[in-house]
Amino acid sequence: MALRISRRALLRSAGGAAIALPALDIMSNRRGAAHAQSSQLPKRFIVCFGGQSLGGDGDPLHNDYVPNTVGRNYDLKSALAPLAPVQAEVSVVSGLAIPTANGGAVPAAGRRDDFHVSSLSPLLSGVRSPDNTAAAGPTSDQIVAAQIAGNTPFRSLVYRIQAEWYLGVSAPYGRDILSYKANPSGGNPIAVAPVVSPRAAFDSLFTNFTPPNDAAAAAKQDFLLRSRKSVLDLVSGRLQTLIANPGLGTADHQRLQRHFDEVRDLERQISTVAPPTTATCQKLSDPGADPSIGGAQGVDAAGNNTYGANLGYSGEEQRAKIFCDLVHMAITCDLSRVASVMFTMFQSHMNMYPLTGQSCDLHEIGHNGDPNSKGTLAVSKAIAWHMKHFAYLLGKLRDTPEVGGTLIDNCVVVFLHEGGHGLDTATAKTNSTHSTENMACLIAGRAGGLKPGQHVAATGKHPANVLIAGMNATGVAGNLGEVSGSIPELFA
Repeated sequence: MALRISRRALLRSAGGAAIALPALDIMSNRRGAAHAQSSQLPKRFIVCFGGQSLGGDGDPLHNDYVPNTVGRNYDLKSALAPLAPVQAEVSVVSGLAIPTANGGAVPAAGRRDDFHVSSLSPLLSGVRSPDNTAAAGPTSDQIVAAQIAGNTPFRSLVYRIQAEWYLGVSAPYGRDILSYKANPSGGNPIAVAPVVSPRAAFDSLFTNFTPPNDAAAAAKQDFLLRSRKSVLDLVSGRLQTLIANPGLGTADHQRLQRHFDEVRDLERQISTVAPPTTATCQKLSDPGADPSIGGAQGVDAAGNNTYGANLGYSGEEQRAKIFCDLVHMAITCDLSRVASVMFTMFQSHMNMYPLTGQSCDLHEIGHNGDPNSKGTLAVSKAIAWHMKHFAYLLGKLRDTPEVGGTLIDNCVVVFLHEGGHGLDTATAKTNSTHSTENMACLIAGRAGGLKPGQHVAATGKHPANVLIAGMNATGVAGNLGEVSGSIPELFA
């Protein structure tokens, strides 16, 4: 009798390790082209974020991001140049803005005049910024997860690529958080702490790791993790039984082989990356007199940031690739249908020198901090690093076969930026990086009738309108916080 396979199947070893399988034709109840409709497959929702605005202080050029051409076949400026291989999958939405208090009361879906601590809430939740720095409402990823997660093992994945705050003289005060879920008691939304360690994220997804109560079981699992035992090796017997199943067609064989090759490659990558160096995963020896925090900036007697090229960096280049691989594989395996990925924090102090050759952190690039790289073109160069990895993720989603097409046909992937470029209402400076005028963002994927590959000039719209469009595309109706309405042009 031929082997039957469920829609979300797992291969398990005797020791409990498991690996999920991609969608295969054999999992469908029907054969032929008639069953291969994307509407039968789950929708997926991914929100990404980069902690920088679109232009540099004092530069009349608001950005080198927004295309000159409206509609299809738009031109790629320097900030978005890395999107060239996946441009057909990405729409640019420009003309966005978050309203400001401008010395008065905070308007609906608006922010206070202090830029970094107040743009978070309206951008992510569509709710005006509160007196504290946290979001005042649940974020789009958690709203969508509540409705489309189904019986997936992970209601949502929340990852952060920037490993540390990197500023020793202050704390992030919520600028390191991207995801908030509704409070069942009706109070302030609850922050969802991101996973920062690629190793921990991998263990959670692919080894079913939970600290067991049984001491013997704990010792066994610890041994497996320390020896980095391959999950594919653990399930090798069942894997061979599956491959030998006569019901598998040529396309299924190709999908399985691609899937297993990618898991093996991901295991190799993960084995070379250490967890982030934080107080929670590293025991420090007695340091004696208080030194400056390793890897973070300080402030000199004049109040200026002290900085060195060896500070503010924890291998984020490699971390970005691995987290993109993890999101892709989790989506492929239907382990989760919702993810948020914070590439860099709000007001990011991550060192850009190892990534772009710019001699300052991401935040200071907007303030002309690199003597050799100033203004809006310098900011665009930093944004382009984020776009390189965003394009990598989209390419993997586009190139992974799924019944009736590829993964990206059933995905919505949004990339948000912290600000735009224009008036800073706190200082009355024009052409400022501390502004939520002239904002733009990206939305990719084809779920729910989205028509990617165009530039939509949505003058007067709020960034949350783009998130609402994405939410609606996954089948989630309604508004986001204090913002209502979608952007119909994204579906035209």
